[in-house]
Amino acid sequence: MKPCFGYIRVSTVRQGDGASLEAQKDAITGFASQNNIEIIEWFEERETAAKTGRPLFDAMMTRLKIGDAEGLIMHKIDRSSRNYADWARLDEVSQLGIKIHFAADSLDFDSRGGRLLADIQMALAADYSRNLSLEVKKGLYGRLKQGIYPYRAPLGYLDTGGGNLKTIDPIKGPLVRILFELYGSGEYSITSLTKEMQRRGLKGYGERLVVRRNVDAILNNPFYCGKMKGGGNLYDGKHEPLITTGQFRRIAEVKAGRTQKKATKHQLLFRRLLRCGKCQRLLTGERQKAHVYYRCHTVGCQQRTAREDALEEQFLRALQHVQICSRDKETIANRVQDWLVNTGHKDMQKSVQLRLAETKTRQVRLTDLLVDGALEKPDYDVRKQNYDFELKHLREELAAIEKQRADQEDIVQLIEFATNLSHLYNATPKPKKRAMIKNCFETVCVVDGVLAAPPASWLVELKSVGAATKPAQAQMTSNVFAALANSEVLSLQATDKQSGSAGLVARER
Repeated sequence: MKPCFGYIRVSTVRQGDGASLEAQKDAITGFASQNNIEIIEWFEERETAAKTGRPLFDAMMTRLKIGDAEGLIMHKIDRSSRNYADWARLDEVSQLGIKIHFAADSLDFDSRGGRLLADIQMALAADYSRNLSLEVKKGLYGRLKQGIYPYRAPLGYLDTGGGNLKTIDPIKGPLVRILFELYGSGEYSITSLTKEMQRRGLKGYGERLVVRRNVDAILNNPFYCGKMKGGGNLYDGKHEPLITTGQFRRIAEVKAGRTQKKATKHQLLFRRLLRCGKCQRLLTGERQKAHVYYRCHTVGCQQRTAREDALEEQFLRALQHVQICSRDKETIANRVQDWLVNTGHKDMQKSVQLRLAETKTRQVRLTDLLVDGALEKPDYDVRKQNYDFELKHLREELAAIEKQRADQEDIVQLIEFATNLSHLYNATPKPKKRAMIKNCFETVCVVDGVLAAPPASWLVELKSVGAATKPAQAQMTSNVFAALANSEVLSLQATDKQSGSAGLVARER
């Protein structure tokens, strides 16, 4: 009896759980008994044959070349290969004298006519795979155009069945939202962020704690802001986003290095916040015994060191100086709300609508440039993607303005914060103290231990509203909100219910 290998294959693990493999094995066993062939070893594979790189098939081909068997039996041609590279390897071992048999096809692989029929069937099998791939992609892109994500739900979302929208995971979703907030603060690298999310208990697929590649994939996935990737394009999703488009763009800026990234979570309170008043270089913090000192390392600079606790006392006095007086709080609140009711929202809404119309016009011109041949397709795709993000961001701004129109609590909270800056500073944890300093002061300089910290423009304008004459009040109130809208100044964060602290955090562009 001739010793031969038996090879059976299905495309997926799920197919392998059914009767297909057993049916192939029975057919090959019957063919072997009728032709005086002994199956000395079986190769059972659960891999697609449309692409090269099947581990068991490759191992079997290697062993056939070194003479471990005299022949090979497979069920059908489409079970052997659906790509021309593997088909050529079968031809190669055939020319070495290895007999190739197909149990369900009456083909003589050694004859010219039989080989021709085998080549034709192989071409049909390859074409079937290509057509199937195109049909699958067509279906996937159809789903994407409908706003439905046809792939596995990203971390933080749950699958709800084919053709349904992904829903936010009640456990992982809030943690993923925190992940974006922490990285957007600029205080974490991906490595330190991974450790922090592991500490908070965020788990990936398989319910194992997230690893670095999981965190990196989350930060790069526009699905979380309502967009979906597919075939090199971006589609609008109908699922509920976890973050805003502005937050996602902020993340992209941090990753691209346009915003200073930290190697690890900061340990020093004023790390990268203080500049030398003499040479304008950043001061470096150093811990020595029980105290932290900040010094300038520029060669030749005579700046003296400054102790952290002494600088913090100066920051407290500076906050007391720039905060709004209690007696002016009600006056300012009334004037700001009057402006919002009368003209403020209309002005802001009109500004955003103009920017929205301008962006749409640019997008139309972009399409014209592509049609006219003045722009290459890759450049068009990149610019269109940027415009899509910009349009979504502007629509979010319009929605936020409408929300403010119905609810004035944010304005009251803003003025309340501006009246109690020094108290809030003492009540907040270290990361929020850093955020308060960034939001309440312009560039902070130190000259021989003395702090020079001019207040941020929004605080200056807000204080001016209370003291200004009536004709100037509207313009100054408008300036306050222009400063807030066009910079990373304010997003109010509610009081921390667990610790009783509150603070100001950076707002994404």
